[in-house]
Amino acid sequence: MLRSIFLIPFLVIPLTTFATQEETNNPNVKAISVPIKLVDATVAAVNGEPILLSDVKLYRLLFPHTSPKEALQRLIDIYTVAQYAQARGISIPPQKINEIVENFASSQGMTVDQLYQELEKAGLGGSVFTNFLEKYNLYIAAIQLFVLKPLHENKEKLELLIAERTKEVPLYELTILKIPKKVAEKYTDLLVSEDINKISQTLGIKPINLTVEAQALKPQIRETVKRLSPGQVDFAEDKNYLYVVKLNGIKYKHFGDKEKIIKQIEEEKIKEFVQRLEKEAVIKLLIKENS
Repeated sequence: MLRSIFLIPFLVIPLTTFATQEETNNPNVKAISVPIKLVDATVAAVNGEPILLSDVKLYRLLFPHTSPKEALQRLIDIYTVAQYAQARGISIPPQKINEIVENFASSQGMTVDQLYQELEKAGLGGSVFTNFLEKYNLYIAAIQLFVLKPLHENKEKLELLIAERTKEVPLYELTILKIPKKVAEKYTDLLVSEDINKISQTLGIKPINLTVEAQALKPQIRETVKRLSPGQVDFAEDKNYLYVVKLNGIKYKHFGDKEKIIKQIEEEKIKEFVQRLEKEAVIKLLIKENS
């Protein structure tokens, strides 16, 4: 008996549960009502290529928590993208398919012959399984090549997409001179120059370099910083000190699960890609007139 993803036995799929055009949420799927037989009936077609009831049965065997409607829609997605991959010269060599079958059988603790025997018990021939493997690997190859690779290569755009989904907190890069007021009063002309390096050297006061959030600053300095543009200098003061404040730059700290956000972006880009292809494809959904 098949283990792992084959653990849950196959349940007979009622043909009346196949989605109509309204149910699929896919305006590109055209429903046609025709009588079909239980064994290897055509339940959908993508650009004329049939999706059989046995394909749906296999998908639900591999992904047992999938409903018939979900399985059929996923197969439509896979076939559409697989065709796109083939049209662009992508292929999966037969020896690669054989290798995948052998690895899968081994993962189930079986030989390839034993795997096919289990598939036969479930009413599925080995060709159904190998056909699915080819289609699915074409689908994966196309997603990697035409969606994920361009997404991750354009690092600046990806970072912008991530930033849109995270909370941004500005970090101020500052140079500050803390000058006792008694000293400052003696060097008014020097301070007016706003040359922070010259002031530092003349007074022998070491500048303080900070990269901080606004709320971490003294209120007087915070208000000064908010008035500044990068490169500008201004003054703040409290009871005992005059502060010469230079804003060197602003950067942003992002809060959020970056890996989770990237995964969400990838899923959205894949969905957009598949929907675009399906909009251009001829997809027909075949349903049974009577159960």
